[in-house]
Amino acid sequence: QRRRRVNLDSLGESISRLTAPSPQTIQQTLKRTLQYYEHQVIGYRDAEKNFHNISNRCSYADHSNKEEIDVSGILHCTANILGLKFEEIQERFGEEFFKICFDENERVLRAVGGTLQDFFNGFDALLEHIRTSFGKQATLESSSFLCKELPEGSLMLHYFHPHRVVGFAMLGMIKAAGKKIYRLDVEVEEVANEKLCSDASNPGNCSCLTFLIKECENTNITKNLPRGTSQVPADLRISINTFCRAFPFHLMFDPNMSVLQLGEGLRKQLRCDTHKVLKFEDCFEIVSPKVDATFERVLLRLSTPFVIRTKPEASGTENKDKVMEIKGQMIHVPESNSILFLGSPCVDKLDELMGRGLHLSDIPIHDATRDVILVGEQAKAQDGLKKRMDKLKATLERTHQALEEEKKKTVDLLYSIFPGDVAQQLWQGQQVQARKFDDVTMLFSDIVGFTAICAQCTPMQVISMLNELYTRFDHQCGFLDIYKV
Repeated sequence: QRRRRVNLDSLGESISRLTAPSPQTIQQTLKRTLQYYEHQVIGYRDAEKNFHNISNRCSYADHSNKEEIDVSGILHCTANILGLKFEEIQERFGEEFFKICFDENERVLRAVGGTLQDFFNGFDALLEHIRTSFGKQATLESSSFLCKELPEGSLMLHYFHPHRVVGFAMLGMIKAAGKKIYRLDVEVEEVANEKLCSDASNPGNCSCLTFLIKECENTNITKNLPRGTSQVPADLRISINTFCRAFPFHLMFDPNMSVLQLGEGLRKQLRCDTHKVLKFEDCFEIVSPKVDATFERVLLRLSTPFVIRTKPEASGTENKDKVMEIKGQMIHVPESNSILFLGSPCVDKLDELMGRGLHLSDIPIHDATRDVILVGEQAKAQDGLKKRMDKLKATLERTHQALEEEKKKTVDLLYSIFPGDVAQQLWQGQQVQARKFDDVTMLFSDIVGFTAICAQCTPMQVISMLNELYTRFDHQCGFLDIYKV
């Protein structure tokens, strides 16, 4: 099997298959799950018959509509026939599902994250890339993952707005992901999380599955800090001014959504009074993902890329084209129980940047946006040069065509005055040698009474008469191969 290239598209496609499987994949997973237990009914006639009925029910399911496949019902029947716990078969289904996706995209899935926590936290950014590629935006019902480390070292995975089959398979998927990618044996337990489902104002936001992931024996499922890395905040000796210069498009806000800190770039864009207490909703709006601008909702989407937009009234302009969008990441700062947003302006042209009151020097050197703008300006200059070259080429082509037409007129004139071979020699700039002919016949003709005719006719009549006469002469000369002077 050919190895797949690892890039944004292949990563996004692989995660999309894992979080939104096709009916064919679901059917294949069911078949493999039933095949795993098939040997247990051999020799038991009634059980074997019932088991085969279930297998046929799976095989002939109409997978044109995924709702037709009742995964839970089929596995419940299987558990009753085999005398096994339903949870055991459910877990096996999840493991088989992950194996199918893993076998198709092993190299790609291994590139998602360095730990099990990073693996699940990487889903949202890749799914957002897929949506952006197809011109779509995340909705309130879009699936999302958030994996957090608990103080005791275990992990808590939240799966918001789960896909019906994927949510059913998550227990086995998590175990299989740990074993296949990170060689970890983990215990997974689905737990109730009433805190996340207590939003009475919007019941649609309550759809969430929560899983507790614990390590088995001495395996470590989280990152260890490198030796020598300090865990004391006071050791990070960096002033607020230095931080604001290093990250000009950052902001921090507390649980009340009060803005605690703004980078220099955002301060210039907002033209705000630094001594005034600012509220997040007064200055910014969240463009993506589609969540309410509350501290709790942002905390649940820390693994999702955020796009925020400055409000026109906060920027001191009524022109909506002058507002700026900033794309970045929300980071929880537990030391101060606040959220830090680190972002970059969504601009790719120098005119767009300057139109918002900013300059290239306002973009830090470490920010790739500066390179995007410079490359864009270089491409713009090259495009302008190409357009000028194309215009010059078109002018040259028109001039060349006009020259060719004039040359043709000159050639035609020469051929009408001189014999063909003489005209060709003259056109090629050669010297024409005089030739002697011993036997020639010459005809001199005149129109008798031409002066009297002209006196009685209008100029146009005279011209028409001459044109008719010489046209007939030319026809006869050409027919009889006579040279006319």
